[in-house]
Amino acid sequence: MEVASLGSLKIGEGFPVRIFAVLNVGPESFYKGSIRTSPKEIKDYAVKLIEEGADYIDIGAASTAPPEIYGTRPVSQEEELRRVVEAVKAVREVTDFPISIDTQRAKVAEAALSNGANAINDVSGFKSDPLLPKIAAEYDAPVILMAAKKKPGDAQTIDEVRESLKNSIQISKEAGIDQKKIIIDPGIGFGKPFESDLALIRDLTRLKTLLKPIMVAVSRKYFIGRVLGLKNPEDRLNGSLAATAIAVFNGANAIRTHDVKQTREAVKVAEAIAKTNKNSETSNYKALELNFIKEPKDGEEIMDSLNVSKQGIQLMKEKTVNHNILLSGITAPAALSLKQHMLSVGGDVAIPKGVIDFEVKRCNVLLMGTTKQIKRIIPKIKKNYFGLPEIAELLLNLL
Repeated sequence: MEVASLGSLKIGEGFPVRIFAVLNVGPESFYKGSIRTSPKEIKDYAVKLIEEGADYIDIGAASTAPPEIYGTRPVSQEEELRRVVEAVKAVREVTDFPISIDTQRAKVAEAALSNGANAINDVSGFKSDPLLPKIAAEYDAPVILMAAKKKPGDAQTIDEVRESLKNSIQISKEAGIDQKKIIIDPGIGFGKPFESDLALIRDLTRLKTLLKPIMVAVSRKYFIGRVLGLKNPEDRLNGSLAATAIAVFNGANAIRTHDVKQTREAVKVAEAIAKTNKNSETSNYKALELNFIKEPKDGEEIMDSLNVSKQGIQLMKEKTVNHNILLSGITAPAALSLKQHMLSVGGDVAIPKGVIDFEVKRCNVLLMGTTKQIKRIIPKIKKNYFGLPEIAELLLNLL
């Protein structure tokens, strides 16, 4: 996985999960606890966020919360521009701490960068304003690209998220943006069905195939309220921390939050539990075990990221996934036959003692093989006896 450089701050594999603190300067924002509008309030809050352990301050001046849920109103470019410039200048009066600007508008981003902001956070993934990638490239600014096909919230499945992010990354390449300054965001919330948000967090690890650091923003969002029956964002802190911990466990490298201190504590515990990737490094080389490839599509995506030929991808994608399938209630003849079939294609089946001598009539077995190996035996066992055609259907359904 690539490591993103946001100035001196590194984000990605091998570095701590980074905390992006939300500072909203528009009164429309859905969570009122994050809103500061006067220069003094902005300065004081920025200092507080830094003291609580933020790694970045993410300033937003035009709410992107879904209006159908929160009744937010659109903010004109002129108003967003005025708010952003005032906020960036206020923060810069008290600290040189890094700032990202949450905007979809090129003019707003350019004004922020020219007044001392460091990075751009675009929830449209460069789909809203075609001039924004050019501004990012001109200022050599790091970018956070959120998944969006055409607008925030319209990428709802992990495949849609992944495809839209690939498109955003391609736009960034064509604009000349440094590819080591890109972070991706799956786009939790933004009016999509709450079940989609839950699924995206559950499948987050599959975004690692894009080889970019991942930022997740779940803080006090609507899906948490739906799960817990809490309409008021002010009541959603505990749910936010639970979702954050799971996101970190599933591979998030950065978290955007309204609650820095509490989130940092939840992240630290989740990081300690989540240290599952095996990696090794010498002075010249690095090795990282990719334990996030769950299906052939994942293998296809990561090989595409590595610029493998399309022909090569089609030949190899099913070899990237290993399955360990527990089959229950199998007869002894079926277990033995299944083992022979898997051995013939390079896989195997672990069977209990006593099966070979038929001392055990029914048993549980562990089938081990790649997607390609299992697919090769399915047509053969469909024509067999001992209940194997039914097992073939089970395997086909699992794949």
